[in-house]
Amino acid sequence: MLSPYTELLRLPGTLKFSSSGFVARLPLSMLGLGCILFLTLRGNSYAIAGAVSAAGALTNAFCAPVLSRYIDRYGQHRVLPFTATFSILFQACFIALVLRDAPIWSWFLAWCLGEMFIANIGSLIRARWAYVLTESAQIRTAFAFESVVDEIIFIAGPPIATFIALGITDYAAIVASMLLLAMGAFLLVPQRATEPPKSTVAHHEGGPALLFAGMPIVALVFVLVGVVFGGFEVGTVAFTREYGQPGMTGILLAAYSVGSAIAGLIFGAIHLKMLLPRQFMWSMIALAIACVPMPFIHSVFLLGFIGLFTGFTVSPVLITGSALTEELVPSSRMTEGLSIVGAGIGVGFALGSVISGVIIDAHGASPAFGVLSVSAVIGAVIVVLGRRTLDSAFKTARDLRLAE
Repeated sequence: MLSPYTELLRLPGTLKFSSSGFVARLPLSMLGLGCILFLTLRGNSYAIAGAVSAAGALTNAFCAPVLSRYIDRYGQHRVLPFTATFSILFQACFIALVLRDAPIWSWFLAWCLGEMFIANIGSLIRARWAYVLTESAQIRTAFAFESVVDEIIFIAGPPIATFIALGITDYAAIVASMLLLAMGAFLLVPQRATEPPKSTVAHHEGGPALLFAGMPIVALVFVLVGVVFGGFEVGTVAFTREYGQPGMTGILLAAYSVGSAIAGLIFGAIHLKMLLPRQFMWSMIALAIACVPMPFIHSVFLLGFIGLFTGFTVSPVLITGSALTEELVPSSRMTEGLSIVGAGIGVGFALGSVISGVIIDAHGASPAFGVLSVSAVIGAVIVVLGRRTLDSAFKTARDLRLAE
């Protein structure tokens, strides 16, 4: 099962840029929690801390595609050093403002500016894979591998952030994130052999990559998948507290991530003959089926089982959606296209967290799981209704590439 991945990682430069991307991406799973820990450990309310963290996440979700467009145009080695530097400076400014008890509005401003300059490293790495590989099956396997890396990052990041914030100092998780971002950028930038070439100005005339045929459907579905992620995380925290087993929270979330990681490895290693739009549709239908029982669960053990099963259905959606984006968007706009779907997950995660939180306060955890169930079902319906559009856009994009 692992042989397709080892073959890819033996190619010149692939292990090097993928591992560099891992270092640079790790802060993404630490920053939001690091912000909340920093503020709450200094006596601020969870409401303020959560609002600052969410504002930064939304800022990043909306700005990352814009940064990616400049990266496509000017190259990773030119843009990434500047974005990483500005992000680190504003994060350091945020720490200083909080320590000096500056006005709260200044915390929001500094934190959002810090998040605004964080490039979507995952899209940069996937763009490199799409550049160095020529076969679509290999690209899908590479994207599956990066999805597993994402899962590992989001399993390892939060415990690391919590440990160093509690064990060293309240702002240590943010400082660690800054150092990891700087180290990852420092390692990735010199790797010019695997860097996609910059595109010409002509490739960037017109609207954003979101407007390419089929992309609105994929992006909207990824927003809804993000709602599933956010709703599951917040709902699980509240569910375990309601049933008097808060210590099971980490285990349940880990089971969900482990299920997704295992499914990603399996799905990426097989090569289906079904066209990507259809794979995307059936993957989304499977996710919807897995999410439907969530509001009716009244057992922590059963939630763990359903969460594991749901995790198995998540990776195929992410893998096929990313691979479909790689087909729908011209290679000169690849980083931007992949950033758009990544931003969709970020926006959805924030929305899912907020909406689920409101329902939890009013009705409890089980009804809040209805948010992710409804979102998953709506996502499946959108893909089913838009399957002809996706099929047409996919075939047209492939014909254009063959004609080039």
